[in-house]
Amino acid sequence: MTDDRPSRPFSRRHVLQAAGLGAAALGGMAPLMVPRHAFAQAPEIQTLEKGFITAACTGEMPLTGDRGGEPIGTDLDMLELIADRLGLKVKVVLMGFPGVIEAVQSGRADWFGGNFAWNPMRSKILQLTDAVFYTGAYVIMREDEPFTDKVSVADLNGRSIGSGTGYSVVPDMKKVPGTTEVKLYDGIDPCLRDVIAGRLDFAVLDAPIIDYIILQNPNFKLKQLPVVPDPAFSTLTGKFSAIWGIDPSNTDLFDAINQGLRWLHRSGQVGPIMSQYGITNPDYLVPMDPDPRIGVDRDEAGNIIGTFEHEQRDFSQYFA
Repeated sequence: MTDDRPSRPFSRRHVLQAAGLGAAALGGMAPLMVPRHAFAQAPEIQTLEKGFITAACTGEMPLTGDRGGEPIGTDLDMLELIADRLGLKVKVVLMGFPGVIEAVQSGRADWFGGNFAWNPMRSKILQLTDAVFYTGAYVIMREDEPFTDKVSVADLNGRSIGSGTGYSVVPDMKKVPGTTEVKLYDGIDPCLRDVIAGRLDFAVLDAPIIDYIILQNPNFKLKQLPVVPDPAFSTLTGKFSAIWGIDPSNTDLFDAINQGLRWLHRSGQVGPIMSQYGITNPDYLVPMDPDPRIGVDRDEAGNIIGTFEHEQRDFSQYFA
């Protein structure tokens, strides 16, 4: 959902600072302590800079960030685990959202991540990994609301709901029957303040960043729950696959990183890494059904098809 709202006028970095989550808060996050693995011989993989995976990032937490020159965030923690197995290091290059995809597409960076949605158009211009996690619309509310698992569209009846100006969910929100008010905000901070103060019943914003804000600010007394899928409100209640993009000309790097990502899922490491940053709802790891990628860039068995179909190089020995 994040990257499909180019008209959004505010930045997450500003939101973190406004919520008391700036440099001081980042400095308090414990780094993921992972033992390094030594292999007799690291695989030969060509990258933009020898020995490094150049990672194009927006620097928006909790997914990608930089702390004193060191990568931080869910996606970069995972990428570092994979890179370590391949004898590589991660070099973060921060840039604005539009530049991230273009940098990788043009070969000026090797990788991008950070809650980017898979879609058919991107699958034709970039090598896109398997899903890192699955997300969509989550509803923010005060802790004392009676909902404990999920929220349905029907639960919004008779209540007020808000979001950010330009968010893709807004048209669906305006169609929900029985809502008392649909309020739009020019930033995440004022929207959250209204929920905290009881001036707004529910809000739909960027789910991972809200999880992170809630983790850092328990005094806000907020919670966030996924929305029950409803085909009549596909944008508001739908999910998408959050993926990583790889240089379209570098199939070896793609195969290595994608197999590494599968190893992280297989070995159960993705959930704990995300949990460090407050992203704890099990729904983030529930695959989409049906999978919209089948017949586009994956077949029924998960093999690569489409524009970037190729004979895959085997890196399994590094992810045993």
